[in-house]
Amino acid sequence: MALLSRKQRYFLIKVLGLLSIVRWPNVLFTAITQYIIALYIASPVKGTWAVLADLELHLIVFATAFLIAGGFIINSFYDFEKDMVNRPHRTLFSRIVSKDFCLKTYFVVTILGVGLSAFASWRVLLFFSAFAFGLWFYSHKLQRYPIVREATSATLAVVSVFGILLYYQVINSLMVVYAAIFMSLMLNREIIKNLRNYDGDVAVGNQTISTYWGKRASLRLFTGITAMVLVGLMAFFQWSTGRFTLHFSSGISLIALIALALLWMRDAAHRLRIAHNLYKIAIAACILYLVIY
Repeated sequence: MALLSRKQRYFLIKVLGLLSIVRWPNVLFTAITQYIIALYIASPVKGTWAVLADLELHLIVFATAFLIAGGFIINSFYDFEKDMVNRPHRTLFSRIVSKDFCLKTYFVVTILGVGLSAFASWRVLLFFSAFAFGLWFYSHKLQRYPIVREATSATLAVVSVFGILLYYQVINSLMVVYAAIFMSLMLNREIIKNLRNYDGDVAVGNQTISTYWGKRASLRLFTGITAMVLVGLMAFFQWSTGRFTLHFSSGISLIALIALALLWMRDAAHRLRIAHNLYKIAIAACILYLVIY
């Protein structure tokens, strides 16, 4: 006798498909990052236990998680055809999930996210309502415009992570520089993703920096942003009093330069994949640095 009925197996596959669409590791990473920022940036002001006992913090983290999940769902809804070309193996499970089910799930998690934010405060509610609209507007409209789509994606990523600083009102010039470095890294990561997704974007007519202005223009922009990252890291090193600032600045600079060299070599899928993974490491290092700062 089978452990699961056919209907149960189908439901399990459908759940796996939804999880692949939601990209739960990204959602979990954002939630962990928010707690790290709250504990290691806000706790010197309020105290660790006061931060952990703050119900509004948990409401904000869960609201962010639901809204980001909704953002991935609606983005997948509009990008399904492109993903079929670029990542056919990743869309294996998501093919089981119908577009109608995606839309229904998107509305549910978005309402949950905005609803949770309402229990925090009216200011938090306004912030997350705007954030939810930004996620939808990005997927529905802004993805059509090169540079705008990449800049908006990077901005939304920064807002989802560093928005917690607004709640605790601990923003200063050093944090602004740090957030600018993080956003620049996210923007370069978007450019790498565009280069990796070039074939799919061309197939479905998506206009990105690479498809609209050409891969060469993408590389030039990537180079310019890398220069901004290096300048930002130099400024951060000069102003920061952290114990591991030199290690952090040197490490991120090295990663940025290696990725830049890989992209200027002959176009190859494995080089783009390595560069993309290097940027994932750099972004993770930015979050880890907040713990050891």
